Amino acid sequence: MPEKPERIWVRSCQVPTAKLSPLKSTDFIGGNQGNLLYQFSTYRALVRDDVELSTISYGKFSKGAVEERAEWINSECDRLVLPLSSSFRLQNLKNLDLWADLVERLTIPVTVVGIGAQLRLQDVRAGTFLPARVTGVTASAGEIEEHEAAARRFVAAVLDRSASIGVRGEISKRYVQYLGFPGDRVDVIGCPSLFTWGPDFQMPEHDVKLNRRSKISLSFDHRIEDSAELLDETISRYPRSTVYMQEKLAAQMVITGEDTRPDWVGDDRFPLKTSHRTFRHHRMVYYPTAWSWIRHLEDMDFAFGPRLHGTVAATLAGTSAHLLVHDSRTLEIAEHHHLPHTLTDDLGSVRSAADLAARQDYSAFNAAYRELCGRFTGFLERNSLRSAYDEPGAALEAFDASLESPARVPGVVSAQGVPANLRERVVARVRRARS
Repeated sequence: MPEKPERIWVRSCQVPTAKLSPLKSTDFIGGNQGNLLYQFSTYRALVRDDVELSTISYGKFSKGAVEERAEWINSECDRLVLPLSSSFRLQNLKNLDLWADLVERLTIPVTVVGIGAQLRLQDVRAGTFLPARVTGVTASAGEIEEHEAAARRFVAAVLDRSASIGVRGEISKRYVQYLGFPGDRVDVIGCPSLFTWGPDFQMPEHDVKLNRRSKISLSFDHRIEDSAELLDETISRYPRSTVYMQEKLAAQMVITGEDTRPDWVGDDRFPLKTSHRTFRHHRMVYYPTAWSWIRHLEDMDFAFGPRLHGTVAATLAGTSAHLLVHDSRTLEIAEHHHLPHTLTDDLGSVRSAADLAARQDYSAFNAAYRELCGRFTGFLERNSLRSAYDEPGAALEAFDASLESPARVPGVVSAQGVPANLRERVVARVRRARS
């Protein structure tokens, strides 16, 4: 009798082959489309002929009585894989406790892939470990102590069910050690999103020369104030530049044509309202699937911004990209993977996007890529997860073929006309959120 395939579940916002409508898709990205990249890459790395691979949604993982969820997972799944991002951040305290509640009740192996800390750059330099929001630390000593207790509890529960925990970089490893865990149980694997295409991927190495006709994809984060001037200058100087709206509310604004942050008051150089010139001039874009986002970026000449996965998506498309580093999570990923980057502290010396383009060099990225991908797959194997790249089979070939349809999903461009029913739905959502 043939051996029964191992049932592996991967926590994910949506299934990798999903083709949701534009508006519905924004409800299944975990708040930011970048989440799909590290989740889908982890999934692809596990697609093998000898396993039964499925996703478990955010809702099924986190909602409902914890005892019932644990019993269901224990009975239906042989191994649970949790691709995570900067989960050691202040606003994630509640989730860390909820996740620990569940994992402590599981009797199956649990593998955490790519978790990271979020610290301010000044705290990295000082060697202190104060979990932060993007805008900086806004918590009391008591709240930070509570956060650390939740993080410690979650890591302990995971390590009771795995050989090691996979973290994004050296800073995150030091943070987990600071929490009290031994370094030999912490593997630095980078962000799995950068290994989406497997061990043979390489970036084109050529000079990037920009002119007024260059197509530049911009990511932005309105909380990174130092980036506003360069973003605005690029929009003015390069008329074919576009802003990719990967965050939920920004994407919904493009889709519906309605302001989703009507009460926001801040630097108006950030494209957060329909009154912004990029909205009116059809220069805001959103693609409903991760694969169509990547394919869209294949047509760009250059990409830059402070969004980590905006940089990653462009890289996966083979498009030269430059990351604006503003905290520990962007710093450690840039350093681990040798991504072209500039600290936001140093943007005063950057006159235009052309200055960033002149700094592009993928020689170190390419030289280190295979070894770093091997560390990632080695981590999986250490935790009894065989990589799809060891023996690529029919399952991986079929999975890749299934991505062609979601990769062809058309994008949405701002100010192109929006059906009234979509406007009504998003206005209702915004009002509910504000009430």
